[in-house]
Amino acid sequence: MQAHAEPGDPYRIFFPLGVLLGTAGVSIWLLYWLGLTAGYSGRAHAFVQIEGFLYSFIAGFLLTAIPRFTGTTVPSRATQYVLAAMVLATAVAFELQAFAAGHTLFLLAHATVIALAVQRVRRRRSAPPEGFALVGIGMLGGLVAAVINVAVALGAMPVEWDMLGRRLLTEGMVLLLVLGVGGFLGPRLMGFAPLPEPPRVAIATAVRRPPPLFAGRKAAVYASAGLVIALSVVLEYGLKMPAMAFARAAVATGSILATIKPWLPPAVRTTLAWCVWSAHWLIMGGLWLAALAPAYRVDLLHIVFMGGFTLLILAVGTRVTLSHGGHALSAERRSWPLRIGIATGLFALLARIGAAFAPEHFFAHLGIAALAWIVGMLLWGTYIVRLIRSRGAR
Repeated sequence: MQAHAEPGDPYRIFFPLGVLLGTAGVSIWLLYWLGLTAGYSGRAHAFVQIEGFLYSFIAGFLLTAIPRFTGTTVPSRATQYVLAAMVLATAVAFELQAFAAGHTLFLLAHATVIALAVQRVRRRRSAPPEGFALVGIGMLGGLVAAVINVAVALGAMPVEWDMLGRRLLTEGMVLLLVLGVGGFLGPRLMGFAPLPEPPRVAIATAVRRPPPLFAGRKAAVYASAGLVIALSVVLEYGLKMPAMAFARAAVATGSILATIKPWLPPAVRTTLAWCVWSAHWLIMGGLWLAALAPAYRVDLLHIVFMGGFTLLILAVGTRVTLSHGGHALSAERRSWPLRIGIATGLFALLARIGAAFAPEHFFAHLGIAALAWIVGMLLWGTYIVRLIRSRGAR
């Protein structure tokens, strides 16, 4: 297979970083369960997972994919290292419970990613997929969330805004990114559509006007759905309107039904395709269960986070690493590292959900869930690092 990217692609730095930070963020429960630490901070765990683990994969994917879709170049390796250092410092600050420093660093990192993306979109030689309108709204929502979190941490905004800032990241930014990227890649990873071949790098030619950005009607539909989801988060957590959880679940489900068609089995029966298919069912189910049972909202949202988001990271991370590294995609068919990651992730999810219904064994459930999640993520991560360091057939 021919590689279609460069050795300097950002995913090579950010995907391994995400595995490292995810392990660090989850280990808090394992260490406390084993009695190796005297205390724990669920708040630190949440932000390490959001602004460290998830964001490493977000940055790695977007800064690799956007240049490809727009026909521009990836950021320089020096820029990538600086950004990775900022994300790492963000996670370290949260582990030390220095929340003001952590949120400030994340704001700088997120603003940097947005700036890098905007530069490439402005110089585009081809337009990104229409579904990336959701990505744009999600990134802007993440910027608003980052500002709120910094202001709350510095005492410039009431602490009541804290939950809004956090949920704008998870049920806002990350969910919108998943719907935008998943809505485009999902059908292609499941074998329902081919991947396009946009120009790879910019060529020094005469100045030409860039193609229209999101000119089709579908882009307007995606943008409207993204705005509804973002607004529902603001209304629910900012203005205390819990019914907005149903609106968010309905719009997200409609988006997935329209793009993924999850009632159909994958056209290609590979481990990766089934992983994508399962992830979207978990996202829909988690959103609806969290809306229907608000007393267990935090626990049931882990179906979305630990289930849907993590499985998509495993699937997309595997495809990007294989395809951009020039490795044969036949490795997706019976990928044992991916299968182990899926199995341990789902086991960890069941253990985490069970904690809500077994209060006398709450931390045992969290510890077991953490152990299973870490084992699967490290095994898959080791496989990914080996692919990154090896040279595929070109």
